[in-house]
Amino acid sequence: MSQYENEFSSFPQKLITLHNFKDVDDNIASVINQINILRSQGLYNQAARIIENNKDILSQYVVDAVTFRTWEEEIYNTQKYAKAQQQVIFFEDEEPEYCLEDDVWLGV
Repeated sequence: MSQYENEFSSFPQKLITLHNFKDVDDNIASVINQINILRSQGLYNQAARIIENNKDILSQYVVDAVTFRTWEEEIYNTQKYAKAQQQVIFFEDEEPEYCLEDDVWLGV
C-alpha cells in the first residue's frame, strides 16, 4: 500500500478539504491594509499581533502556510492514489525511485 502524507491531509481516507475563501471586502480591508503597512515598514511583530488578534476573521480571506501545506499534501496524496489505481511495468537498468507497491520493474 502507498504511504500517504497525513500531517495536513487525510486523503484518500477522507475527502479533500474544501476551502471557501472570500475576496477582501469593506469588512476586513482596514485590517489587511494595516497589516500591509506595518509589514512594509518592517514592523513584523506588530503585524503578527494584529494577525493573531484577528485570526478567526482573517482565515476566511487570507491563505496561510498551513493551507498551502494542506493543498500540497492533498495534491501529492491524490497523485499517489491515482498512480496506485493501475499497475505500471518499468523496463529500466535501475529501479525507478517512483515505483509504487505492486508495480513491476524489469531490469534490462
